[in-house]
Amino acid sequence: MLKKTIMNVYNAALSVGAFYLGGSMMSGKGIFAAFPPEWAGDLPFDSWMAMAIVGMIVFGLGNAVVAIRGFIRYDPQIFFSTLFMGALLFIATIGATLSVGEWYLPSVQLLIASIGQVLLGLGAFMLHFLRPESAGVTE
Repeated sequence: MLKKTIMNVYNAALSVGAFYLGGSMMSGKGIFAAFPPEWAGDLPFDSWMAMAIVGMIVFGLGNAVVAIRGFIRYDPQIFFSTLFMGALLFIATIGATLSVGEWYLPSVQLLIASIGQVLLGLGAFMLHFLRPESAGVTE
């Protein structure tokens, strides 16, 4: 039960972080005042607003649905969902880094967060099938 709760809290934290970062991007203040013109041709976005909306929908709502579903009831698919969301964040981070051609501190932080999410999902999935009593399974 504790492992499932840790995984759901992590998913919820990533969701809140995605909404916070998206809101910061949409405000257009501070480091998000101007979109770097050298990124315009490399990324599929041409403004912080478009990137914020996609990030909030995909990562904010996606992780929120996984976390809420995990908190409400036991469902073995939350392990797959957590693993999928972590893999999606990993691929998006690597893809953006390869497109821009440079590593930035937020890229490294997102990479670490995605690896953490993948490991949590994979670990809970393995515990579910190897030792169901330790994964919080109440079938």
